[in-house]
Amino acid sequence: MPNAIPPITKTTKRHRATGRVTLTDVAQAAGVSPSTVSRALRGERAVDPALIERVQAVSAKLGYVPDPAARALASQRSNHVAILIPLLSNALFVDLLDAAQKTLRAAGYQTLMGVTHYDASEEEQLLREQLLHRPAGLLVTGLDHNAVTRKLMESSQVPFVHLMDLPTDPHAVGPYCVGFRQTDAGAAMTRHLLQTGRRRIAFAAAQLDPRVMQRLFGWR
Repeated sequence: MPNAIPPITKTTKRHRATGRVTLTDVAQAAGVSPSTVSRALRGERAVDPALIERVQAVSAKLGYVPDPAARALASQRSNHVAILIPLLSNALFVDLLDAAQKTLRAAGYQTLMGVTHYDASEEEQLLREQLLHRPAGLLVTGLDHNAVTRKLMESSQVPFVHLMDLPTDPHAVGPYCVGFRQTDAGAAMTRHLLQTGRRRIAFAAAQLDPRVMQRLFGWR
């Protein structure tokens, strides 16, 4: 039978340092090269379906678990997308994180989360740590970053998208953004109340972060 799994012999050894079954172990057991195993496990179309099935069967029998760090080192990019949000106590950001993770998982990506606590220096440090993992992409909240953080994002060569905000100038050439203009939002809410006959309209905010201050400007 051409698709039969070769017997696992004593030559198949686990990595001495970690005790983990390696890609080389799977390749030896399947009688193919490590690169073929890698391509087969990724399900590349150029690999024969029968060979993919064979490699997957050997991998399962040996209990092989791909090493994401090794894969990132080889490809210069991982399958992780980093998401930086300000707080977990705000249900809005929890919903955002949940939606992003569901969408990314469906596309074959995993998420690495960081919480900045509206602290520019903490955001900078988290970004440095996330970039060490060679993420496939970055999702960052807002447009208010310190100079170092902006430089890190621009020089990382990692695709990134800003969430929850848009540039003040709609014609400005800048980063990819998904959200709304905070000043316009504050003005629109206030205008709606004015149109319903209200005249004494207060503005209350629990967290005076930059986006809230922009909505305050819109209210004014």
